[in-house]
Amino acid sequence: MSDDAMMIWIISSIAVVVVGGLVAAWIVSRKRITRNLQSIATQLGLEFLPAPSWFMQPRVAGPRRGRAVQIFNYSTGSGKTRRVWSAISAHPAGDGRLTFALRKRYLTTRINQIFGPRPITTGDEEFDKAWFVQTNQPEFLRAALIPELRVQLMEARRAGAKGKLELEHAVVKYSESGYFTSAKCVGRFLALADVVCDLADVAEVAAKT
Repeated sequence: MSDDAMMIWIISSIAVVVVGGLVAAWIVSRKRITRNLQSIATQLGLEFLPAPSWFMQPRVAGPRRGRAVQIFNYSTGSGKTRRVWSAISAHPAGDGRLTFALRKRYLTTRINQIFGPRPITTGDEEFDKAWFVQTNQPEFLRAALIPELRVQLMEARRAGAKGKLELEHAVVKYSESGYFTSAKCVGRFLALADVVCDLADVAEVAAKT
């Protein structure tokens, strides 16, 4: 075998090993995602919906507390800027003008404070230090964040919730970066299921006022 042929054979072998490793890793990850979503569906009394094709993700959907709830993955961007998100959403019965966003306080939230709506505070020092809250109806949302709801939000934070809760386009959604690949992720989304439904209740009240 010539040197050129040997080099081609080595490169081809390496490529096969690398591609094979990536495929194997994806299969393992996909099985873990499926298992975790099945667990979430069972514990919340929702339906697990298998992926319709190899290139799509499974999801969880069904009624919870009288409203449509979905748990799913979605992506934003493309190429090097593509990001995958895990999310849970609940659809309020009414569509009002209320919008809000609750996120963990990071350095970047200070930038949002400068360029976005002024954040609100509730007077609950522990909660206000943990959550950065913006809304187009400050007085209403401040009153709506009753102690029981703040306790649930803090429990979700202690469970590791690191993403954003928001009401936009008549959908309450929590989203965080990544797939449903860990047991901790399962715990977070179980803790957040009632939170998004409670926030959907808030949206429905706002729609009636």
